[in-house]
Amino acid sequence: MSKELSTVLELLKNKKFISAEKKCLLLIKKVKPNYDLHNIYAVILFQLKKYDNAIIEWQKAIKLKPDYYFGYNNLGNAFLLKNDIDQALQSYENAIKIKPDYYEAIYNKANIFLKLKDFSNALKFYDEVLLLKKDYIAAYQGKAIIYKKVEKFNQAIDEWQKIINLSPRNENAYVQKGDLLFDKNKLKEALNCYEKAYEINSSKPFLLGSIIHTKTKMCEWNGLDKIIEDLKFKTQKNDKVSSPYTTLTIFDDPSIHLNVSKIWADEHKKDNDYKFKKVIKKNKKIKVGYFSSDFRTHAMGYLMVKMLELHNREEFEIYGFYFGSSIKENDLLAKRIKNSFDKFFDITFKNDTEVAKLCQDLSLDIAVDFMGFTGNYNRFGVFVHRCAPIQINFLGYPGTSGSKFLDYIILDDKLLCDENKKFFSEKLIILPDTYQPNEDKKKIDDKISTKDSQNLPNSDFIFGCFNSHQKIMPEIFKTWMSILKQKKDSVLWLLKDNEISENNLKGYAEKNGVNPERLIFAKHLPLDQHLPRLKHIDLVLDTFPYNAHTTCSDSLRMGIPVLTLKGKSFASRVGSSLLTSMKLPELITDNLKDYEEMALRISNNPETLKQLKVRISENKISSNVFKPQVYTHNIEKGYRKVYENYIDGQKPQNFKL
Repeated sequence: MSKELSTVLELLKNKKFISAEKKCLLLIKKVKPNYDLHNIYAVILFQLKKYDNAIIEWQKAIKLKPDYYFGYNNLGNAFLLKNDIDQALQSYENAIKIKPDYYEAIYNKANIFLKLKDFSNALKFYDEVLLLKKDYIAAYQGKAIIYKKVEKFNQAIDEWQKIINLSPRNENAYVQKGDLLFDKNKLKEALNCYEKAYEINSSKPFLLGSIIHTKTKMCEWNGLDKIIEDLKFKTQKNDKVSSPYTTLTIFDDPSIHLNVSKIWADEHKKDNDYKFKKVIKKNKKIKVGYFSSDFRTHAMGYLMVKMLELHNREEFEIYGFYFGSSIKENDLLAKRIKNSFDKFFDITFKNDTEVAKLCQDLSLDIAVDFMGFTGNYNRFGVFVHRCAPIQINFLGYPGTSGSKFLDYIILDDKLLCDENKKFFSEKLIILPDTYQPNEDKKKIDDKISTKDSQNLPNSDFIFGCFNSHQKIMPEIFKTWMSILKQKKDSVLWLLKDNEISENNLKGYAEKNGVNPERLIFAKHLPLDQHLPRLKHIDLVLDTFPYNAHTTCSDSLRMGIPVLTLKGKSFASRVGSSLLTSMKLPELITDNLKDYEEMALRISNNPETLKQLKVRISENKISSNVFKPQVYTHNIEKGYRKVYENYIDGQKPQNFKL
């Protein structure tokens, strides 16, 4: 090996690509044509993202050595990065033709079919790879990705387990397996995976948040304080420790929520160099696109459907963009939501660039993100690409996005306070009533719900909370137990979430001196059967710091008072937003002591409870909480404001309607 070539290879090894490029070019000019040298030069150019030039050099290498299968494979990689799928595929096939057992090229070919969403062929070629090389971890990973996409979750779990068997210290495999187990509500197994990953690498981004999220869903509070403090400390150092959603349940601190959201949002990068073409052009109608994975039977679906149906079609054109799990054929709400749009697109298998280009082709004016940081299907990448000139954070996530790519957030003035106003990355669209949309009517099963049918005892008083168990934090639960101890003939009716959390809550009740049999767990029911059973509740006890949202408005709809604790964050002020709009300020408390005293005052005074229910019944008619026509009018007023502001060439600004 010449001294010059050794120098080039050393520079390449040390990632000094510009120097390597210069010296390699000089060497090529000095020596006879050499396929290996052209390959080295191509690799350097590839690292410098000079893909066209790299392609030329690999083609030169192949011309000098026609059976150069390695060169064909590299050529395919370069074509792929230029998004020339046909040429990439042909290059890989040429490599395989020369060397049929060349598993790297077969793997790359499988990735092409994965990119094309041809999952059947992708799986076929991943399996071919594994026949040639049983320990090729990347092929198992490819299969796991596909099985998750087609919702064959058990098979996806199996593939990650195969990776763990091959690589016992692969923390990513543990995390991925844990995520799938969590989604299947196998929480103990999920937690074991997360903790194993944490043991391997405690610095793994966002892993600590996954551990806390799982423990709160299990109501596994032993040792929780310590890891929450650890998370808080690391968050203050700007470490990547948690998803924003998890922090809503454990902190009533808008500064932490903003910081965590910023860190999370910064993780979303463009998948290529696509650029949004800013064109200030006034359309005949304002084109609004709504993005969600909840256009189906889901709490969010029930909240949004009437607003979507009531949009003024003379002024607005409404588009739906769906992503997420497959919708069941018999999902009537999904059909209703789909029919509410002028045009509906399933973008589940489209990449972010494809969606952004689609929106630009549609001349979308406003893009509304209904998801935020909730669920596993958020598509922040679409908004990073700027799919519309105006992008809005709305409804799905009760907090700031912390991003530079969402321009506005929709809320109401009850959600704002002196402590949180400065902790929004977006400009504010402030609605005059509550920020939450609602239907005026919901279908209710005519069949009369009885206490016996709900396994409820004939107690003197029934407290209720149908929030998910991850919202139940130790401090608020301790207060609930104090209330039960003082109100002797009472029970607490909770939603059945998972067996582990149920057993844990019963155990904590006993430790707090309350018979665990006084905790009753209700099974999940379709909405039309769920709503009438709420009438058995005398008083709903809200969670803190993450208040009830849909469950609060559902209770008020059925005439049931909701006692809330108001905090400083968006999520901890939703209860007060709804109750203020319903003109029920006495049900809003500022601390746990007042919360407990008010619960006992209501439960020990039948006349007070009766009067509250009468007022709720009256205020449902007089307030705007259940008037979707008024709500939609206000939303459209907000859209007009931000649209005219954009047309005028102004930067986003706060608007109070």
